[in-house]
Amino acid sequence: MQPPELTNPWALAGLLLVIPIILVYLLKPKPKHIKFPTIMFITKIEKDRRFRLFPKRFIRDPLLMIQILSICLLVFAIANPSITSQAEKRPMGDIVFVIDASASMQSIDIYPDRFSKAKEFAKKILDDSSPGSSFSIILAENIPVVVLKDSDRNTAKSVLDRLTCADTPTNIGDSILFAKDMLSDVKTNREIYVFSDFSNSEGMDIELVSKLASKDGIDTKLIKVSKGGSNIAITDIDAKRFLTNRNKFYLTFTLENFNSEEITVEGGILVDEDSIETIRERIPSKSTRLVHIESDISFESHIITVRIDSDDDLAIDNEAYAIIPGIRRYNVLLITDDGSDTYLEYALKSSPNVKLTKAVSPIIPEFEGFDTIVQGEMNKDLVLKGMYGDLKLYMENGGNLVVLACSDLGEIEDPDLEGLLPIKLEWVKNLEGKIEIVKDHEILKDTILAGIIIKKYFKCKAKNESEVIANVVGMPGIVYHSYGEGKVAYIGINPNPSWSNFYYSSSMPIFWFQLIRWINRAETATTLYNLKTGGSLPINIPVNITTPSNEILEGRNIILDEVGIYRTEFSGNKEQIAVNLANEKESDIAESMEVETVNVGSKIKREHMDVEHDLYPYLLAVVLLLLIIELIYYIRRGYFQQKT
Repeated sequence: MQPPELTNPWALAGLLLVIPIILVYLLKPKPKHIKFPTIMFITKIEKDRRFRLFPKRFIRDPLLMIQILSICLLVFAIANPSITSQAEKRPMGDIVFVIDASASMQSIDIYPDRFSKAKEFAKKILDDSSPGSSFSIILAENIPVVVLKDSDRNTAKSVLDRLTCADTPTNIGDSILFAKDMLSDVKTNREIYVFSDFSNSEGMDIELVSKLASKDGIDTKLIKVSKGGSNIAITDIDAKRFLTNRNKFYLTFTLENFNSEEITVEGGILVDEDSIETIRERIPSKSTRLVHIESDISFESHIITVRIDSDDDLAIDNEAYAIIPGIRRYNVLLITDDGSDTYLEYALKSSPNVKLTKAVSPIIPEFEGFDTIVQGEMNKDLVLKGMYGDLKLYMENGGNLVVLACSDLGEIEDPDLEGLLPIKLEWVKNLEGKIEIVKDHEILKDTILAGIIIKKYFKCKAKNESEVIANVVGMPGIVYHSYGEGKVAYIGINPNPSWSNFYYSSSMPIFWFQLIRWINRAETATTLYNLKTGGSLPINIPVNITTPSNEILEGRNIILDEVGIYRTEFSGNKEQIAVNLANEKESDIAESMEVETVNVGSKIKREHMDVEHDLYPYLLAVVLLLLIIELIYYIRRGYFQQKT
């Protein structure tokens, strides 16, 4: 501590007021005495004694001492003395809290859990912060989520109370970088506090981002919220129907023991909440165990649940789910000439999910009741008048149409056909070539088209809003567009031997089944039924979504941040999606990254700064106390009574 300093030293001149006080005290009138000769010698002795005792009388007079002391203290108060001491720098300016809200922060190795403890410590920093500081809060899930920006202390506390932890992985590095960008235009003091267990992190390196922030003058503090912890987890799950027997399914899942001792895991496997098998697996320390089962199942959609009974510190990975979608049969009508499209007919019939009806032109049944119409080889002279008009009405009511390239297709002069097609036909070219994939699409999954030789193809152009999936020698070969409530697809790869060798490929039946399945799928339907937390819902248009916690949302870019079953609904189309953590790194709650951190509850090292303390309030308080004492002294001597 440094010696006191005076802000206004000229005020010390007021000490000269003490001189008049002393003079008044010395010169105050004395009572007049009558002198008698008989006592002259006594008077002389008393006079000499009075002069000898004057200093003592001066010092012992309480009123004079009180008045002198009051004036001195008052003068010093006006001079504004202060002392300077060293103190820790309080959080001040613009402060950003980055709070890890990943699944591992639900661990209960710290009471009540890591996430709650992180919020508690953040509140302590709020209480210790300087008045007028501005606060922002970022949740570090798999992507940074800003929940508060540039707000006051009370609002920050209220937001902290309402925050909940997600079931996703974490991305601390990108969250710190995001906080750094938020503070880039701030001129005042800037601080970032990161609360995490630092078990793992996606995105940018944490130490690198912290150094980048420090280089920009932003003080970044990494606060670790963890005491280790024990855990056994389901780190992977997969369930599918057998291709050869659709009434049977297989399930595989992985159990992982993150503890340092061997543990016996017990649990069960359920189909639609009905138990079908129990689990009892002995897993060595730091090891995994792959479990495989097979069982019967119906053609309906089913939810498979794997549940383990484990008294560990993280419960979110003790359950895992898988959706096995139902089997749908598609009612398909193939319109062709007599004796044509034999290979196409065989390919469609090979799928147990397709019920095929063949119509030989010109005898064609009603289109109603069919999911998809496939037009194969067509003789222009056998086309019934009004057929494409009927197809147009069929499409407007939600039907789907697949048109295969054939010799007479470009010579069928019908405006309704021209309006239905996603391309503008010109003429047939007899030139060999290959297929070029333009867009990765579901109908090409598990197909190999690289070795297909095209012998004939149409010179054509795609219409404005058509989607081209593949080209044939530079011309649109697989292309589609929406028409009415359905879709129209043009397939320029004809399996007829005079057009290509596609009939020879094992990919042909797969391609046509996937085409039929895709073209009948609603826009709100998903092709993925089993996902991981942190991903987004793969739906193109807004739908109503019910989360595992029964919260109802509406949208399409929905982040899947809960473990469980999501349910979607749009225009009567209902689907279920299973979402799991299935993240080995997130489940390893005892692991910790090698970064320099401060443990939660420990004292954070702060910079020291000079703090100036004004003394004048204390001096004025003493002056006031002296005045009160002087007043009491006067009252006790009866001064006021004598005056009256």
